Amino acid sequence: MNDVPTHSTRRSPDAETEIGATLAPAYRLLAGLYAEPPDERTGRAIRQWCGAVADESLPPDLAEAAETVRTAETDLDTLRSAFTRLLQGVSYGESTPPPYESMYVDGMLNGPSTTEVEAFYHEMGVELAVDDELIDHAGYELSFLAELCERGDRVAQLAFIRTHVGDWLPAFHDAAMDAEPPAFYRGVFSLTESLLELHAETLEEDDD
Repeated sequence: MNDVPTHSTRRSPDAETEIGATLAPAYRLLAGLYAEPPDERTGRAIRQWCGAVADESLPPDLAEAAETVRTAETDLDTLRSAFTRLLQGVSYGESTPPPYESMYVDGMLNGPSTTEVEAFYHEMGVELAVDDELIDHAGYELSFLAELCERGDRVAQLAFIRTHVGDWLPAFHDAAMDAEPPAFYRGVFSLTESLLELHAETLEEDDD
């Protein structure tokens, strides 16, 4: 896989240009982990990605998150139970509110922010296969960001991170961390947040 842009070394223009293509596979893997409980294939894939970047000079928070995911216990029954509790919000008042942008921005499902996300998708000409889910779910938003990365649309990548997925998802992570998730999900949440921040910062630096 391509190298993740480093934290302590100066990036070349080519490396900066390719950050979206570099991170797209990670966003797709993470999107699946927010949408469905992990199986052996997805668990192995995200651990392999984390192992592949282990030798890079990464920001400390990103390096720690990747190591947590890589080494965490991945008993599938435990992770399925954690997924239900942390990401599906099946028990009101007991489970973590599920990761929909409208839930964390508007305080309700299918609020104004849902419409804004849908408008962003349509503006970019992206049609997502959405079945019985609101389109502002974290899984769909990360999939959309991966699509923007693969297209190389840097302006749209930065805008979507700063005004949508990177703006509200940390609030979900804070709520989920309060629910004491297993190490695998702690790592996944930290990894997602760290990648989004590194991605946005790199794009902003390029514009200076």
